[in-house]
Amino acid sequence: MGELKGDELNGATKLLALFLESLQGEINIALNVSGRRDFEAAGEKVKAASEKMRNLQSEEAIRLVSEAISSVATSGQWAMQTLKEKGFL
Repeated sequence: MGELKGDELNGATKLLALFLESLQGEINIALNVSGRRDFEAAGEKVKAASEKMRNLQSEEAIRLVSEAISSVATSGQWAMQTLKEKGFL
């Protein structure tokens, strides 16, 4: 995003912030379905990342998204194991 300027930067920032808000909604669905706290932590990080993007702090936003991904990696492993145990994989 460092190469963008003016209207392009504003548009890209708004688009990414909207994407992060949508991602947060999907994470909330995963939290409600699974009840796993990993998703709650990820949702908080994605919400913070969205706020950082709106304030043009893209490097901090990227760091927060990275942390969100890390926090749900364990849940992904748990989900895969559950699916295997149920015979879906």
